[in-house]
Amino acid sequence: MASVVDKYFSSADFDAIEAAVKKAESGTAGELAVDLSSHSRHWGTEKLLHALVFTLICMVAALLFTRQVNWGVYYNVTQSILWGAVGFVIAYFGWGRYLTRAERKRKVVWNRALKLFHQITPTRGLTGVLIFVSLEEGQAAIVADKGIASKVPSDYWHQPHALIMKGIKENHHAEGIIQAIEMIAVELATHFPRQSDDINELPDKPRVID
Repeated sequence: MASVVDKYFSSADFDAIEAAVKKAESGTAGELAVDLSSHSRHWGTEKLLHALVFTLICMVAALLFTRQVNWGVYYNVTQSILWGAVGFVIAYFGWGRYLTRAERKRKVVWNRALKLFHQITPTRGLTGVLIFVSLEEGQAAIVADKGIASKVPSDYWHQPHALIMKGIKENHHAEGIIQAIEMIAVELATHFPRQSDDINELPDKPRVID
């Protein structure tokens, strides 16, 4: 079965991104890596769990209330089920929007990118850059190592990030990533020119992380 990543990236896209990484690294001591994932969190499961908990709370509250007024067992149970259903709808479709709002998705994807970055073996000069795209969330993150952060201002990364996000919104995911790589390559070449003893420390081909 094809993964979510396969729906957005063809084999030609993978080759094009790999070629862009190779070209970028030909002029810099910096190292680029691209990770692609279908999702960073199981949002449906999380929404359902919250909804079920709230449903249970509503049902118990309804039972306690109707028990006090002594409307009869059948009516009490019916009211409990009704309020449980109302609670589920409110929690799933109301709180669900809160749980999956864009700002929270950005934070989740950023945290996932940090985790993936820390799993990468550090480069010699701490000049690694990870581009991470999480498809279900429609979000991206760029993480740079300490060596790069010491010379490249943090607000610079908004520019290549914007190119990736533009590609995601226009359904040109690979194109957005390649444009970001090309932009980053110029910045890295300025601060971290390629050395004569440079070696390739990170894989050039995009990794699929699921």
